[in-house]
Amino acid sequence: MADKPNNDLVPAQWKSLFTNEEWLVHGIVVRSMYGMLAIAVVAHILVWSWKPWIG
Repeated sequence: MADKPNNDLVPAQWKSLFTNEEWLVHGIVVRSMYGMLAIAVVAHILVWSWKPWIG
């Protein structure tokens, strides 16, 4: 098995699972999910203020 490159960007507890490149992609995925969550929350608030669906 090939040795993984130096994982200087990866926190110590995750070094056995991620290489630097994988860690950077993971960060993009996590930030994208937070962004989509924020957009969904804002969209729901706007629709709720326009036409409440409960109550």
